[in-house]
Amino acid sequence: MKRILSFVFAATLAVSAYSQTLWTDNFESYTIGNLGTQGGWANEGGSASSVKIATIDGAHGKSMRMNTTATSDPQFIYKEINMGLANPDNEVFRAEVEMYTGNNWAEMQVYESDGTNYYAIFDIYLSPTNGAWLADQADFDADLSGELLTPNIAANTWYKVIVTYNISEGTMNVSINGTNYGPFAKEAYHYPTEIDLVASGTNNAGYDNIVIAADAALAVSNVNKTKVNVYPNPTTEVLNITADKKVANVTFFDMTGRKVKQTTENVINVEDLAKGSYIVSITFADGTVESKKVIKE
Repeated sequence: MKRILSFVFAATLAVSAYSQTLWTDNFESYTIGNLGTQGGWANEGGSASSVKIATIDGAHGKSMRMNTTATSDPQFIYKEINMGLANPDNEVFRAEVEMYTGNNWAEMQVYESDGTNYYAIFDIYLSPTNGAWLADQADFDADLSGELLTPNIAANTWYKVIVTYNISEGTMNVSINGTNYGPFAKEAYHYPTEIDLVASGTNNAGYDNIVIAADAALAVSNVNKTKVNVYPNPTTEVLNITADKKVANVTFFDMTGRKVKQTTENVINVEDLAKGSYIVSITFADGTVESKKVIKE
């Protein structure tokens, strides 16, 4: 597989002492003009002049900015991620990026790659025309657009985007300017090796204040985490949910992220579900959400 240019239409995530920053970049030490190889970034598909270090606004200072035209080749600006530096218990990958939509769209991808083959762990696409979308390799392979996060994206606007991916569970969450989306059930056990910032055609999107980190599972949660039990697990017929506050609804997602069952019950008959793994998203009466992985035998 190769890098994919995505044409989507053809609790704020809390961080605790269990977090480990792998690298950050705010571009302030860079020289204004062509990005080149500054900061260890590399370029595939475009010319040297098609990505710049520029000042988009005073609040952000220097930022990376795309400078592609209608005749430009698709542009991938990428940098390595070394998850081998993460502590063994830090199995939640976290990417934070401020994305400037410009006139058309901004896009960030994170890949697992051996240098020849590429697996898109996630793709975040912000478009004033089409909204914000989350996709992954399974969506690309099936020619799907992914998950619509919100239709409300403005042109020439900064958005702070945070994506977390639990490597061992496959669960993914997204925050856009403090609004949370997810959890989404994705394929587990993919290890991020690079981040790509993507453009094609006429594009003047911008990127700033990038944080690449690895968190312990406890670091990505609500501070006042609900006490909830889901049993038996594995289960064959009935799933019981007990919690220290009222359950509003329960939603089952298969491992492709497709919703397969929803109920307001605490004792749930699951005989109709196929054998396999599911992410059970539990929404409580106070609006908080907890997710559990459940196996149906």
